[in-house]
Amino acid sequence: MKLILVRHAESMGNATGEYATAIADSLSPRGHDQARSLIDTLLAWQFDKILCSPLERTRDTIKPYLEATGQRAELWPEIAEACWHETREEAASDWRPQPASPLPDTYQAHFYYRDEHAVQHTHPETFGEGLCRVYSAVGMLRDMSRKTEGAVLMVTHGHFIREVLNLLLDTRRINPFHHANCGMTLLHDDTVWAMAFCNRLIAHID
Repeated sequence: MKLILVRHAESMGNATGEYATAIADSLSPRGHDQARSLIDTLLAWQFDKILCSPLERTRDTIKPYLEATGQRAELWPEIAEACWHETREEAASDWRPQPASPLPDTYQAHFYYRDEHAVQHTHPETFGEGLCRVYSAVGMLRDMSRKTEGAVLMVTHGHFIREVLNLLLDTRRINPFHHANCGMTLLHDDTVWAMAFCNRLIAHID
């Protein structure tokens, strides 16, 4: 299986540094341009499945591509942003899911929750609870890889990508694996996971 990881486009929080605001999760004007530019890059692939974090900034990153191709993305609450804390800790035993708000009408044609189970992680969340979600997602990816030889797209978040890469690649130490907005990484699983490229960028957006 091939797995393409894409970090979301630039959010208002990324642009302003003000993350504790109601609009922090929305894409910035530059982010919307990045999302539209992502279409041509992704058209080179045929995806067997598209996975997306349920947060607004990830949905709006992939929505132009879904609209252009008529495809749908499966929302995985496990792959919402995680592990942004300054201090690392061991994975918790659970990540405390709670019911999520219904998807707005404008998203329902292109997104659906896995198994129609609309949940989200509870706020605030510890590093360990976030890491528990990462382990859960990695387990599902490994299971998926045993069942398909195709390509899977995952649209998620920078810190989450770091943790996924360290687990799938079984690194000896925690590598930062920094990703720019819309940075793309390609992994493939041929008995063991390997990286083809990391943080490849779409065409420059002025």
